[in-house]
Amino acid sequence: MKRLILTLFMIGTFISTFAQKDIKGEKKAPVSEGVTLVQRLNKTSPFDLDEERLSLLKSIETYSDPYSDQAFKDYMSKSGEEAEELERTVPIYYAFRAAFDKVLHEVKTTKVKKGTVAVWMLYNMGFVVKTSSGCFGIDVHHRLAEDLEPYLDFLCITHNHGDHANKKLIQAMQRKGKPVVSNFNQESPLYMSKTATSYTIGNFTIRTDISDHLLDPALPDFVMLLRIECGKDAGNFSLLHCGDSGFNPAHFKNVQGPVNMVVLRWGAARENNILGNGEGQVQTKYAILSHLLELAHKPYPKGQASITQTLKHLPHVKCENTIIPFWGEKLLWKNGKLQ
Repeated sequence: MKRLILTLFMIGTFISTFAQKDIKGEKKAPVSEGVTLVQRLNKTSPFDLDEERLSLLKSIETYSDPYSDQAFKDYMSKSGEEAEELERTVPIYYAFRAAFDKVLHEVKTTKVKKGTVAVWMLYNMGFVVKTSSGCFGIDVHHRLAEDLEPYLDFLCITHNHGDHANKKLIQAMQRKGKPVVSNFNQESPLYMSKTATSYTIGNFTIRTDISDHLLDPALPDFVMLLRIECGKDAGNFSLLHCGDSGFNPAHFKNVQGPVNMVVLRWGAARENNILGNGEGQVQTKYAILSHLLELAHKPYPKGQASITQTLKHLPHVKCENTIIPFWGEKLLWKNGKLQ
């Protein structure tokens, strides 16, 4: 039977402290019922998709539904104090901030042993990957994304859309002379290509290919597919990040073949097109569904990937282990398995 793994994580420590204090540590009112909901969710098992967990997942979704994409964009543009006030009082923004605090703390403090890899899903399709010899980000986007720069050796970006390419983080990386791998950023010319290519950065080998954006004929060569081999010290862990591609195997020939982990979008039927043994396809043990509740998009069905719809897609993804991490979740690659 197909093993379906569902993981939604907001660390309890940040929830209890951040809910009652602002950034300066002053006593504040709690973030209403949102904190209770997330605490209840954390008590359920990620391997048991029972009625309680399903109910809590759908309730989480209701906290994003009342907020328009413009409200989120306004929040992202606010000053620190104004944004922090919203993070303290609006449950979905609170969860957004708590996830970043968790990831930043764990990236800073986690000592990764040889042969293992730590993978964090920050938000949307943004991931941070750390091995014993290096750390990199893919499509990292957050209000505070630039705070991750000191801990990243390089940054990869699949395409030039705001929910994947964070300008402040890109600029912070460039000021320190760190590689930014993309198909659009002229400020990092050694790592910019509009065609399929390869790079080596430290112990990491990167292969790319070029795809359309979600089959949009107006954006035929807009998305860069990223296949990253993390090296022997990482247990030869490999991943493929598909970004917002159209999932046409003809565009995956330079990144095809066996890979340990594939980052898909939300499991729509066309995403299965790249899973298999044919040309332009990949074989994988783990498929990661992402892009959930991207708050700068209009609510489903006008652009946002809803949790409800992703759960409908989940059983049809052609991968034995299909995982849905949520903001702030950490996965560990060890002994050939994600755990």
